[in-house]
Amino acid sequence: MYSKIDNAEAFVRFLGRYRTHNEACPSVEHLRRIRLKDGTIREYNYSRRTGLLPEQLKTTFYILLQEYAKAYNQVASTAPLVHQELPSLLTNNVRLAEICDCTDRTIRNHLTTLRNLRLIRTKFRGREHDFELWISQEILWETSEKPKTLKSSKSSLSPTNRKSFPLSNIYVETIVNENDRAEILKCGQGQNNEGQRGRTANQSPENESSELTTERTGLGGGGGRRAQKQAQDEELRNLRADRVRSKLPQLPPRLEKYFAEILMQFWLHAWKVLYPSRDFSKKEQEQAISAIYTGVYNRFDDARTAADWAAFQARQLEKLDRAARYYDHHPEAYLPDPFAVHVAGRGYFDAENTRGFKGIEAWLQRDSALASRRRRAYEEEREKKQKRGESLMRQARRDFEKLRAGQPMRQEVQGKDLMALWNYYRLIFSGLGKKWNDRFMKQFLEQQANDFQPPAYLKPSRQRKLAHAPTVIIVEDYMTWDDGYYS
Repeated sequence: MYSKIDNAEAFVRFLGRYRTHNEACPSVEHLRRIRLKDGTIREYNYSRRTGLLPEQLKTTFYILLQEYAKAYNQVASTAPLVHQELPSLLTNNVRLAEICDCTDRTIRNHLTTLRNLRLIRTKFRGREHDFELWISQEILWETSEKPKTLKSSKSSLSPTNRKSFPLSNIYVETIVNENDRAEILKCGQGQNNEGQRGRTANQSPENESSELTTERTGLGGGGGRRAQKQAQDEELRNLRADRVRSKLPQLPPRLEKYFAEILMQFWLHAWKVLYPSRDFSKKEQEQAISAIYTGVYNRFDDARTAADWAAFQARQLEKLDRAARYYDHHPEAYLPDPFAVHVAGRGYFDAENTRGFKGIEAWLQRDSALASRRRRAYEEEREKKQKRGESLMRQARRDFEKLRAGQPMRQEVQGKDLMALWNYYRLIFSGLGKKWNDRFMKQFLEQQANDFQPPAYLKPSRQRKLAHAPTVIIVEDYMTWDDGYYS
């Protein structure tokens, strides 16, 4: 059997590690200066210890130890062996924060500190799931060795099969009782989400069937007996699957497998996001599926390709998520049943109920049209801002060129020198944003390097033609060489 954990002794060992760490923390000298009333400055040294563990860390570890020991001792009362790795505790920061009366951020910081001290070990399982936590064996028991175990019988489980707690980490199976109500069956011989097998803490041998007992004890050695046991296991699994399958809701007849998967996917997602706290019997599930089959999918009579059906299914799931967000933010709003109870056509998924699931399509179309108008308004405003910025850039270039050439200036900038004109445009472009301010500064530096002369491609067309026209030299008679010598 497992060796039980003594909370008091384990916490004393933790306090020893806690005090040892704080005593080993170094002291740092600091120099402080204080100005007195007479104006003189007084200096003195003081020391401060760094790296001390906070007092609240004791409370956090005590709660962790208490939760771990409680679950561990419960497993220890029935588990036959100590395995190679200790079981893990499934918990989260919010749950621990409620017990410790602090914030979840404080719990997260304390867990980080405990991990750095190698007092605990955690395993992240996703942000929507609890994380696994182990406490160091040096704290749980007096030595780092594993707790001693008693010899187990030949009929016990193999030590290679690990086990974990609490019970949320075991294999569960949904069944339907005599009243057609869905329940959860905790299967001790089944596998949990990590492939672990073994009896759970809340299951007693009296509640197990003879088949499970035969599967646990085994039929001895030998190839024939091993094959016989495998056949019995396969038969048991088939019986269990048939039992669960017989309690599932019946789909509409003559429905193709692809459409059946689409229909079940929609109903399970609707149950998860819209009715998470409700339990539906087999009859109620059949009524809900029938309402969805008729009201949402129109009995699959619409002619669509496979790609069109995939897009249509994504659209319906998006509508479910939109409805779930609405009811989450409006808890006072009334959510009807998925099918009509008293008045026909009043179910949430009925085609006649325009205020139910069918009305979400108009809601999405309205939001799409509103988003389209906003995008157009944004594009128009951006284009307007672009035109204004380019116009101001051309105007600034011309004003600097006219100021350098001594030409008459515009009335708004008349009488300004170079620095005043630069500051005038800097304030204007700063109001347009960083992009236009940087473009103005770049253009000003380029003009300044060129002595504020207009570029060749910006000169008037007459000046550009004269610059590229051929040069004509007029020669007078008296400038000739021959003077009639060659005539």
